[in-house]
Amino acid sequence: MRHKILLVDDEEANVRLLKRVLSDEYDTIEALNGQDGLNLLKEHDISLIITDQRMPGMTGVQLLKESLAVRPDAIRILLTGYTDVQALIDAINSGHVYKYVPKPWDRDELKVTVKRAIETYELKQRNTQLVTDLTGALSQLEEVSLGTIRALADALDAKCDYTSGHSLRVSQYALLIGKNMGLTPVELRDLELGGILHDIGKIGVPESILWKPAKLTPEETAIMAEHPVKSAQIIGDLPSLQKAKCFVMHHHEFMDGSGYPDKLVGDAIPLGARIILVADAYDAMTSDRPYRKAIGHERAIQELKKCAGRQFDPKIVEVLVGVLGEGAEPNPHELPASHLGVQLASIDPKQTGRQFLREAERLARQGKESSPAEVS
Repeated sequence: MRHKILLVDDEEANVRLLKRVLSDEYDTIEALNGQDGLNLLKEHDISLIITDQRMPGMTGVQLLKESLAVRPDAIRILLTGYTDVQALIDAINSGHVYKYVPKPWDRDELKVTVKRAIETYELKQRNTQLVTDLTGALSQLEEVSLGTIRALADALDAKCDYTSGHSLRVSQYALLIGKNMGLTPVELRDLELGGILHDIGKIGVPESILWKPAKLTPEETAIMAEHPVKSAQIIGDLPSLQKAKCFVMHHHEFMDGSGYPDKLVGDAIPLGARIILVADAYDAMTSDRPYRKAIGHERAIQELKKCAGRQFDPKIVEVLVGVLGEGAEPNPHELPASHLGVQLASIDPKQTGRQFLREAERLARQGKESSPAEVS
């Protein structure tokens, strides 16, 4: 495809000469004044504008300034006989002029200048397209990532309905803490992703362990303790999820170093992981589980405060207590909305566990022990 060049000069002989020099390699469009040139810019996809400076009605610099709104990417060359250097510099700056060519111009030098100008135009176009493609690719990656997140979270909820909605609630409590700690929007994004994904690795834990209504054996505890590492492995190497992956990996590390998987101590534990640990513990204590009923808001707050410094970061516990209060149950509708716009299935905590209970009843009817721990 040949590039189009707009030639503007009030002297028709000059326009014919420019066309003769350039028409072998480029398509040329001609105008004898600035206003006609602007009209042609609106009708044609112009790569390069070459205009004389001194023209009646509208000077070359005025034309080039006006052209910025019509063809911002076009390259601009000014033909001039100016001897006032400062005035020329000002004109070039105001008109975004690529180069000025003094009169009388040399045929061969002009062709070289035009060639370089077209190369500059092509480079700008490639860069613009590259940015567009990259932005689209990143957007698509983000959509894929969020779609994957939804699918994984839904899969975990479907596997064990006693934890349905848990991942979303943990992310909401984590956001509540993060916002009151002054985290940036980027940090809140990573924190929310970590909250939603923190238990994804439990997809690989047998139902007999997830649903066991009694204390786990040491062997079962060891299997359950693998879920942060498994969660991180499932997240993989997606660039947009690496911060969240770090939080997920370490959300069971304790302040005194007795947690897992790496027994990190104190501030060595990523801040996002410390926040998710508190949010996770609070939601676990205020939700029914196969092995116990919810202990309620007031007792959960007491437990968090009791374990602050040993298991939980005291500052984070203080923030959560300060926001939720120590007395009345918090209103779940007052929790912050998703920072990412992620909407997972909203499950009423009072309605969870039905799948668990149905399975227990089925086993009882078969004359077996009334416990889904027998389900393989």
